[in-house]
Amino acid sequence: MTRAIDAAGLELGEKPALHGYFRTQLLHWDSAPRQGMPQLAGGNAVFTWRSPGEEFPALYRVADDWLCRALAPGNAPEPPPAGSALPVPANRVVRGFALDPSGTRVAALLGPADTELAEVWLLAPGAAPVQLPGPRSWHAAPVWSPGGTSLWVLSGRPPEQAIWRCGFGADGPASPPEPFPFPGELGTPGPGERLRLGIGDGTLQLTARAPGKGARRWLLRDGDWILSTAPDAVHHEVPGCKVLARVSGEHGNLLATEGPTGTRVALNGETLWELEAAEQLTALSVSTHPDGAAVWIQSASPERPSGVVCLQRPAAAKSATQLPPRRNPAEFRHLRLLAPARDSVEIPVILSARAGDLAADMPLSPRPLLLSCYGGFGVVHRTEPEPSVAAWIAAGGIHVAAQVRGGGELGRQWHEAGRGANKLRAVHDLIDVARFLVAQGWTGAAELTAVGASHGGLVVSAAALLDPGAFGRVIAVAPLLDTVDLQRHGLGSQWLHEFGADGETSEQQRAAHSPLHLLAARESAADLPPLLCCVLGSDERVDNAAAVEFVSGIRSRGGRAWLRREDGGGHAQRSSASLLDFSATVLSFAAGNGDGLPRNPASSP
Repeated sequence: MTRAIDAAGLELGEKPALHGYFRTQLLHWDSAPRQGMPQLAGGNAVFTWRSPGEEFPALYRVADDWLCRALAPGNAPEPPPAGSALPVPANRVVRGFALDPSGTRVAALLGPADTELAEVWLLAPGAAPVQLPGPRSWHAAPVWSPGGTSLWVLSGRPPEQAIWRCGFGADGPASPPEPFPFPGELGTPGPGERLRLGIGDGTLQLTARAPGKGARRWLLRDGDWILSTAPDAVHHEVPGCKVLARVSGEHGNLLATEGPTGTRVALNGETLWELEAAEQLTALSVSTHPDGAAVWIQSASPERPSGVVCLQRPAAAKSATQLPPRRNPAEFRHLRLLAPARDSVEIPVILSARAGDLAADMPLSPRPLLLSCYGGFGVVHRTEPEPSVAAWIAAGGIHVAAQVRGGGELGRQWHEAGRGANKLRAVHDLIDVARFLVAQGWTGAAELTAVGASHGGLVVSAAALLDPGAFGRVIAVAPLLDTVDLQRHGLGSQWLHEFGADGETSEQQRAAHSPLHLLAARESAADLPPLLCCVLGSDERVDNAAAVEFVSGIRSRGGRAWLRREDGGGHAQRSSASLLDFSATVLSFAAGNGDGLPRNPASSP
């Protein structure tokens, strides 16, 4: 397979017919502000906030009691007060932050939109931002020591990382950041090994997790790393549910579980908050006050992307179940279904549709359907809390998130069932879910579009090659298309264990689910469904050349495939404008010629 291919002639030319319609729908559904989870210290709260029309979230600092009141249940999202924005250098995106114990300054990860490595900056109200020279971090937020006298940064991109330390006095950095040695027992982090810095028991902790092995943990005491011999905390299972989070302290025990009907947050056994099937719990924390505690819950759904609620819990109050406020709770319905796989295992799916298109939790008629998946690395795949899902449903389509094996939806065993030598199961699961949805009358095969990003792009592409008749169209976003030569990808060395390339599987076994190799084994691609392969110009994780090979290979075999390139975009956070235009392209491609969707293409919401 040659990689010297001119991609220009492969790109999607004119925008699909319904691009303008969906662009308008997306603007409507993107009109809600986005609130990030706050960090609290010294009577202050720091959080991200993005107002409608802004490209990226900004950082704000306010009094924590103001935020408690503003985020009380039932309140409409309230913009931060004037003058509360922290100064951030131009052309920098917030990728993480840490509020110091005094609540006066913030160590923020700030970087250009087209790279995932970010610089460390110190931010404070009324002061110019100051960059710390040296460390650049890959999504690992800095860590303050409990007294605020040191800032620790895990620098670099795995597996080539380093620890940096910067000492602090009352007026700021006492000295420039300096590298700090790893524990001697750690050695050089191996492929796939993930490191994490944090504070536990009042001291800095370094945790190393290697694929397929347990975690090792070191504590920093008197300037030396001490290997911890304490066993990991035992988290008891909750029958019929997946435990999402546990937070214990003087307030009691806070537990978040996900079950058949949705997510439940309970304090000391009493239900505080409930989320429905398509709503995601994204963060959970507790702050303690003299008269009780405040429970902070961040969640997101297609109708309400990224919001936070603060539940004030006076010390003597009895809990009462609450439901989060929604824009229009009667407009959409979200259901949990089980789709039988070919080996009789039931695959969970989350289905979302307009309430008016359902009767007794069944479809009134088949509708155009978007089927999404991920199926790898133990990642939990749920309905994306993005305007694209809401815009698709509002136009009369159905959205389904398939929780195929290889993900983490049902625990470690679910991941193992689709990892390594079992990777092909994730692909077969998606095919079986698609066949189930057609058989149950939710859609027709010609109106079913499979969409997946990154590892999900691998799954949908391989599924279409193995069973073309199961799908009407396929959309692969930043897809991983070569699982034989993993080293060609920017993070390929970190993925060896996931695909069994560290000795568990052979190249021949991996070729059985590698889209490039499945395509190479075909003489004709004429029977494949139309495929749109979207690549991000500054992707640091997957090799975009593989996408060019893939589209070119389909075309040279008589198939229909196109590239959609987003120049400057990366695998991580992207600007609002580019994301809306991208989503409009994806939805209009999925809608095809518009038969059945939308019912009135000329209308606006």
